[in-house]
Amino acid sequence: MKIMYRSLGLVAVLALSTLLHSCDKVKDAISINIPTQTVNAEFTIQPQANGTQSVTTFQYGVNLDSLIKIQNTSLGIGNIKSAKIKSVTLTLTSSTASDNLGAFSAAEVGLSSSAKPDFTAIAGLTSIPDANQTTLEIPVNSVELKDYFSSTSFTYKLTATTRRATSTTMTGKATIKFDVTAGL
Repeated sequence: MKIMYRSLGLVAVLALSTLLHSCDKVKDAISINIPTQTVNAEFTIQPQANGTQSVTTFQYGVNLDSLIKIQNTSLGIGNIKSAKIKSVTLTLTSSTASDNLGAFSAAEVGLSSSAKPDFTAIAGLTSIPDANQTTLEIPVNSVELKDYFSSTSFTYKLTATTRRATSTTMTGKATIKFDVTAGL
């Protein structure tokens, strides 16, 4: 009789562990990927002295809660499981032969939000060629940003090392693409 109770107990434990594991599979199945979102924000870089400094900041707002609800009305901003930057591209719309992205020898893009005001580096480039260039793709850091994305207001900061001082105001557009996954 004792052996039978132990056997039934073992069967019950195995059955419960299987059911609990199945619940996790159901939770994982209720997961959505928000189509890649693109930030197109304009920025201005004032004349810069030599050295490393913050050269520009710009803000961008996006209502991720609405974007998530379009995909699944049961989910919202509180259900973000992952948020990662996919690409960062800077394009100057106003520059000169000497005042362009080649005036910088290195660059880093940081992100903060109203939910997390401390900047984190999302992309960086340690060696920019000294050439007249108006477009720069900055390799992204594989950093989890879900805590930053529980907000609707984001601030991006471009920090750069100036190879040579600039004398004109440069304007441009930042194109930042990101992916978000939400689920239970």
